[in-house]
Amino acid sequence: MKQLVTILIFFFSLTAFTQRGRNNPRIKAFKIAFITENLDLSEKESEKFWPLYNKHEKEKHRLFEQERTQIRKKIMSSGGPESISEKEAEEYLNQLLEIRTLIHQEKAKFFNDLKAILPAKKIIQLEIAEHKFNRRLVEKLKNRRQKRMNR
Repeated sequence: MKQLVTILIFFFSLTAFTQRGRNNPRIKAFKIAFITENLDLSEKESEKFWPLYNKHEKEKHRLFEQERTQIRKKIMSSGGPESISEKEAEEYLNQLLEIRTLIHQEKAKFFNDLKAILPAKKIIQLEIAEHKFNRRLVEKLKNRRQKRMNR
């Protein structure tokens, strides 16, 4: 089973970066394979884990989008941080803190929900696997960019 997952990871690592964007199905498939292999999920764990994980990812994405649209775009459309008043900066900062608090609360809720289906050790492994995946994705994107620049 591990060899199959490793082969899938290798295949997706070669093809996942031909398109851009986080919603790329190849990147999602690569992430699923990467996390599954790193957590060594049983079938029973997997059935409960993935719906919960996908729900968490969707909520996290919604909150990051909210931050981007409510705060960053408004600041940039006003001419950047240098162009806004202190009062506006204070309002944006409060909004940012509120959204970041919601992100933190979502993560805490997700961990508490995971405790019902996974041992704590696997939850820690998930954090490490996500970090490794993101690092690997950034490395692949850097390599692609360098290859394009060297043409």
